[in-house]
Amino acid sequence: MKVFLLSPIAHQLLSDEQIEQLQSAGELVIINKIKPIQELPDLTSGDEDRILAIDPDFCQWKITNEDINKIPKLKAIVLQTTSFSYIDIAYCKEKGISVVNLRGFSSLAVAEWAIMAALNLARKIPLLIQDGWKLNFNKHKGYELRGKTAGIIGLGRIGRLVAENCMGIGMKVNYWSRQTRDDRFTFSEISDLMSSCDVIFLALPRNEETSVLLTEELLRSMKKSTIFVRTGFPPNHELLLRMIKDGDLYGYAFDEDESTFGECQGNVWASPPNAWLTNESTNSNAEQWVDAIVRAVNGDYTNAVNAL
Repeated sequence: MKVFLLSPIAHQLLSDEQIEQLQSAGELVIINKIKPIQELPDLTSGDEDRILAIDPDFCQWKITNEDINKIPKLKAIVLQTTSFSYIDIAYCKEKGISVVNLRGFSSLAVAEWAIMAALNLARKIPLLIQDGWKLNFNKHKGYELRGKTAGIIGLGRIGRLVAENCMGIGMKVNYWSRQTRDDRFTFSEISDLMSSCDVIFLALPRNEETSVLLTEELLRSMKKSTIFVRTGFPPNHELLLRMIKDGDLYGYAFDEDESTFGECQGNVWASPPNAWLTNESTNSNAEQWVDAIVRAVNGDYTNAVNAL
């Protein structure tokens, strides 16, 4: 079995021992110079069975079906991420290719980032920064989170950890989840949660269903004193920025490539996509990725998102 590992930071992310582990599992080819997949002759030729292990930064978060068609004898694609939205998993299933993702390696890091963002918004730190750290007693007066009500949308790994963190700082916790239930917290219908909670945390993966979950009507039902923190995809991002500008929302936090902290006016906590980035999460990511690749070489596609 031949393993093609495509990552611009492979030798930074993986230890020498982990690379040796991969070399012991199969014939390892590391490609760290970013090129279009179709311009990698070693990957797109030959008759050996092969595994593609890919860091999404190598392909700019997009693997096309044309890319997949160019790779012969491809048995599995092992992603370095939890997200698999940048690949057509249904098409891969039709082609008999398992797609394996990683799960939970950064849940705690993201949950802590969410609380950090909420605390900074509650104390209007973005406004303080925009004003050059010159204190205005009226404009920069924030509020305390203890005793307030948090609303968690999605009670998966990240959502549950966010809920636990909120309880840890003395907040009441309501949640909405399609299936999951947890008696430690109070279940609410999503319309009630959106209109009543003081801090709302969106902790859902992006898919066809979740992309249309938070309508403009639901977003506009939030109180003007509400803080909205998203740890995933943007639900009508421009609307939320406009609500901040118009004074219809107290604070908004997100992390993504397109916006920077200085470009967003108002009480907006905008960061690059580093909510997941800690020593612990990167170490866990490397361990899980290596384990998943070795398993795939041996025909074990644990965590396949398109079970064949």
